[in-house]
Amino acid sequence: MPAEKILLIEDEEYIADMYRIKFEKCGYKVVVAEDGEKGLALAESERPDLVLLDLVLPRMDGYQVLEKIRTNKKTENLKVYIISNLGQNGEVDSSLARGADGYIIKSSLTPAQLLENVEKIFRGQSTEKNKIVQKCVPRNQAAIPEKKIGKVLLVEDEEAIIDMYKLRLTKEGFEVEVAKNGIWAVKLAKAKKFDIIIMDIIMPAMSGYEAVKQLKADKKTKELPIIVLSNSAQDNEIEEAKRMGVSAYFLK
Repeated sequence: MPAEKILLIEDEEYIADMYRIKFEKCGYKVVVAEDGEKGLALAESERPDLVLLDLVLPRMDGYQVLEKIRTNKKTENLKVYIISNLGQNGEVDSSLARGADGYIIKSSLTPAQLLENVEKIFRGQSTEKNKIVQKCVPRNQAAIPEKKIGKVLLVEDEEAIIDMYKLRLTKEGFEVEVAKNGIWAVKLAKAKKFDIIIMDIIMPAMSGYEAVKQLKADKKTKELPIIVLSNSAQDNEIEEAKRMGVSAYFLK
């Protein structure tokens, strides 16, 4: 049986790469369009099994793309799911009224969770309406140290996110080494020389908080800048991380 084909219409290159890598690793064929006009053309030429359509796009927004898909006899029956950071009821209702088959809020999903939703779609199951639960990081948070960064230790257990961050960092000229849990991160940081650590908080074996605690307690690594990237940014979590000595805390 041929693999299902997904058309991803997304203008953020690194987000598109992250999703594409995750989907392709699970056997799907993926076609990417970086703007609305190209997405519309590929919807007609590729006839994908599923269209994942962002709303905020250059050249033609997602609403316009959706309307044109539904008024074109060649594409009118395509399965189209909106995947957007816009999660107000107005955007959801408007998308469904214009013919979207469903609506997914991407800011509340990891790549693995998005994949689970895609697999549900192909099995004919309904996807849950995801709610945004993340808070914005205050603008007055600690700044990233202004120094030339050469070697980065990336501490992350999600393969698709690893691939995305490595792609972006290496394109910018950084050397990247990966640790997939906190225990290995502490071991590498003490054994090798890094200029900065980029660390997730929720990890197997040892949490990011415990890893930070151990690194800041060791004279070899206590001055090493640490940036936390997390799916959660509650005020108490940010304050705790800052108290422990992290240089900055950002949402993924």
